[in-house]
Amino acid sequence: MSTLHFESMKKLLFIFYIGFINMLFAQKPCETNPKYTEFDFWIGDWTVYNQQHTIAGYSKISKILENCVILEEWTSATTLKNGMHYSGKSYNTFDINSGEWQQCWVDNVGGSTEFLHGKYENKALVFTTDSFKKDTINSAKRRLTFFNLEKDKVRQLGEISLDNGKTWKTEYDLEYRKNTSYTETIVTQMFEKLTQSYNSDNIDNLTNNYSEKGIIKGYTTEIIGKENIHKYWVDLKEKLGGNWKLNAEKITEHDKLIWVQGTSVITDLKNNIHKVNFTLILIQENNTWKIFQDTYW
Repeated sequence: MSTLHFESMKKLLFIFYIGFINMLFAQKPCETNPKYTEFDFWIGDWTVYNQQHTIAGYSKISKILENCVILEEWTSATTLKNGMHYSGKSYNTFDINSGEWQQCWVDNVGGSTEFLHGKYENKALVFTTDSFKKDTINSAKRRLTFFNLEKDKVRQLGEISLDNGKTWKTEYDLEYRKNTSYTETIVTQMFEKLTQSYNSDNIDNLTNNYSEKGIIKGYTTEIIGKENIHKYWVDLKEKLGGNWKLNAEKITEHDKLIWVQGTSVITDLKNNIHKVNFTLILIQENNTWKIFQDTYW
C-alpha cells in the first residue's frame, strides 16, 4: 500500500470516528433512556403545605444539564431566628452505573444530605442514605419518599431510623400542590362543571358551558346551536349513562381564545369504555368562558 493511500485511509477513519462520537452525543442519552423520566412527576412550580394545612414553603423543580439532572430550589415560608428564610437546593439524577436514583441536598445554613440509594416503584420514588453519625452515641439512616398522588399533587415524607432501618420516625410530611396558570384554572373549573353535570344527570347545567352558537363536530356529526347541543347530550346520556372523565393534555392561549387538547372517557352502565380525543376552542361570552367548538375523533 502506498504512503499516500495509507494517509488517505487514516483521514477517512478519523472522520468516521469523529462522526460516530458526534452521533452518540447527539442522541442525548438522558432524553432517550426512560429511566431518567421516572421522577418527572415532581417537575413544576409548587406551593408546599404541612400536615396542619398551612404553607410550609415554595419549591421550583426543573430539569437541567440536557435533562440529566432534576434541580429542586426550595424556600421556606417562615423565617429563621436571624430573620432569613431557610432555603436549599437538591440535585437528583439516575446513576446509570449503580442503577439507582441519587439526591444531594445542600442549604443556606451549611447543611447537606446525600441519598445514595433510590428506586421508583408503585408510583413512588424512595431515597435512602447510608448510615451516618447522628451524635456521639447514635448512628442513623434517613429515608425520603416522593408519592405521585395525582396530576397536580406530590407527597414528600421524610423519615429517620436509629435502628438500621428496622423502624422509622417521621421528621416531616409535606404535600406539594402545583401552581396553575390562569388558563389552566379556567379549563380545570370548566371540566369539573362538565363532568359533575353529566354524572349527576344535570344536562341543562352541562349545556350551559357551550356558546349560544356552539358547534360539535365528530366523524359523521355536526351539531350547531345550543338547543341542538342540549338534545345531543340528552340522547348521549340516555344511550350510555355511566361516568364521564376529561383529561386536558395541552392548553394554549391565542388571540383571546383558549385551545384545549385532551381525551374524553365515558364508562357506560355495562362497563364498556368509550374514549375519544378532542380539541376545544373556548371564547368569552358575556364575560364567561364558553365552548365555541368541540371537535372529537
